[in-house]
Amino acid sequence: MSQTYTPPAQATSASNETLRWALLGVWAVLSLGALGFVTAIGTNAPYADEWEFVPVLLGAEPQHSWLWEQHNEHRLPLPRAIYLGLFKLTRDFRAGMVLQVVTLSALALGLMRLSARLRGNPHWSDVFFPVSLLHVGHWENFVMGYQICFVFFAVLVSGLVVLALQITRENAFRFGVWAGVLLAMLALSGGSGLAAVPPVSVWLVFIAIVVWREGAKGKAAILLLLAVLPLVYLGVYFVGYERPVHHKEPSSDPLAILRVGSEVLAMSVGIGLSGVWWAVFAGMLVLGIATVSLLVRRWKEPAERLSVIGLIAVALGVVGVAVAIGVGRGAWGGGMGLWSRYSLLVWPLLAAGYLVWVKFGRKWVPIVLCCVAALAFPTNMLTGMAEGAMIKSEYSALEADVRLGISAEQIVEKEEFKRSHQASQKERVIRGIPLLRAAGIGIFRK
Repeated sequence: MSQTYTPPAQATSASNETLRWALLGVWAVLSLGALGFVTAIGTNAPYADEWEFVPVLLGAEPQHSWLWEQHNEHRLPLPRAIYLGLFKLTRDFRAGMVLQVVTLSALALGLMRLSARLRGNPHWSDVFFPVSLLHVGHWENFVMGYQICFVFFAVLVSGLVVLALQITRENAFRFGVWAGVLLAMLALSGGSGLAAVPPVSVWLVFIAIVVWREGAKGKAAILLLLAVLPLVYLGVYFVGYERPVHHKEPSSDPLAILRVGSEVLAMSVGIGLSGVWWAVFAGMLVLGIATVSLLVRRWKEPAERLSVIGLIAVALGVVGVAVAIGVGRGAWGGGMGLWSRYSLLVWPLLAAGYLVWVKFGRKWVPIVLCCVAALAFPTNMLTGMAEGAMIKSEYSALEADVRLGISAEQIVEKEEFKRSHQASQKERVIRGIPLLRAAGIGIFRK
């Protein structure tokens, strides 16, 4: 039985080899560019929400209980454990920034190689992956190491897409186990990951049924356990959960939820096209309908059913994230979904759409997605560079004040601070600066 995702091997022509090296060159340049951005803009100092964690990072507050504590709507035990470990190892807030870039670079390279393998040869449109993942329009994530939680979401969801694309009855148990592991890690990575738990758990149950019918009842039981555990965690997550006091009540207005959720989905191509987010959303809607229609047609082929269910389940999980943000931010009004940090939460939808059409031998959708990513790239870069320059200037001013011995209380009262990206962190900065000075961290070192 032939599988559409493993086309016959083709002889490697000189043109294919040249193209492969050209794609690698673009990937390398963009990876180095993103790394250069975080090393040039990044400062060994807390950014935004990171000021809240200074006492924990420096041992002034308990660390183990912090792994489970809420941060806004999120519990992030896995990213927090990695973030804490990185800081202990490096004593540098930039470690998380670098890890983000390295992780996204590896993801872009891996998906480029997968696309070439699915197709049987590389194509210039595969540059979509580094162009859409490694631009500095992701500045809001890149300048705060703690945002590894969003990067992990993008990587883990993309991993589920890769598994769903290639699953068959023959490898169902092995791929199902990997999907269960990725889903568990996703659930441990914050509230965003919880949205994927119900649909992907249903997919795991379907895989278990297929394995059961093949006579491997023990293996089916393992898959059922992997499907149930994230659902149990979902219940545990809300034990003692408290709505953030500084947030408005969740919205019950369908139009407000739709508006913000649509904005979030439009961020998949980056902040650079936020001015025409409605057009981007419309394009995503068309892409989604066309891709689901293609998958439904493939349902007629028994060999494709595990794959079809898996891809739709993962897509539902990502759309669920956008809906959840719409509910949580809808009461704040329009524009609350147009934040660059949301880009990595919904980008896997674009990657899934691209790879599905590649798998089934269609070239025009990948080409269009690549062209859209290329169109957004300049404005993404300009936005990120402008924001990065402002942040660098703010931290240069903060460093100068620290070296002059100005107290934290005086720093937060200065007009420069009140206009900065840290303005909302006043109380946390007042507590954090003396601790950072005492510990000799980064720009606070005497």
